[in-house]
Amino acid sequence: MFKNLTKPKWVLLTIVIGFLIFLFIRLSDWQLDRYNQRILNNETTSLSLLAEPKFVENVDQLNGLIDWQRVSINGTFIDKESRLIRRQYLESNLGFYVITPFVTDTQLKILINRGWIPIGESASVVQNIPPATPRNIKITGYIQSYDKSKINPSDLPENQMNFLQSSYFYDLSNTNKYIQLDSSNLFESDIIPIPLPVISNGPHLSYAIQWILFALLLPIGWYVLLKNDQK
Repeated sequence: MFKNLTKPKWVLLTIVIGFLIFLFIRLSDWQLDRYNQRILNNETTSLSLLAEPKFVENVDQLNGLIDWQRVSINGTFIDKESRLIRRQYLESNLGFYVITPFVTDTQLKILINRGWIPIGESASVVQNIPPATPRNIKITGYIQSYDKSKINPSDLPENQMNFLQSSYFYDLSNTNKYIQLDSSNLFESDIIPIPLPVISNGPHLSYAIQWILFALLLPIGWYVLLKNDQK
């Protein structure tokens, strides 16, 4: 039976099968790495969500924090600089995130995601932004990072952006961090708090097992084909 392995078609097929087995094993390893990384990230996120808020006073403290760490700050919203982030969904409903700068008592100026509002008649027209409270307050929320390199189109309606971009605001502190308000800030009656992330390990482990099964089936198929070639 194995004398057919010297034939050109079987040499080529064996090479292809060997390459696919190697590829599938590598894909399985990649999914396992993603699974393990997901577990570590979930553990870090879970601990951050449950921890007591850290009081933030300066930009160095802010830049040293990781996403989903709970923080608290004292200060005042700058309502006139509020902007909307477009194309945000909440339970399948289209709307905006409301972004308002906040100046702390220690002069740290940071962006705050106050929550979600639904679109009005159309997302292509100017939207009314619920006013922020004018009083000095203490707020709590979760650290988030944004990508400073993303550029917004120039033809968007007034006060709207597709991505969070610091150039839309004045004199922000030097950071790519912002704060997502948590649900305890109930003074935002016209704005819906953004739900916390669902902690899940994802499908990576099942994908890793599938790739291994594919790698195991290939030599079986190769053997069946080789055996049938003798008939």
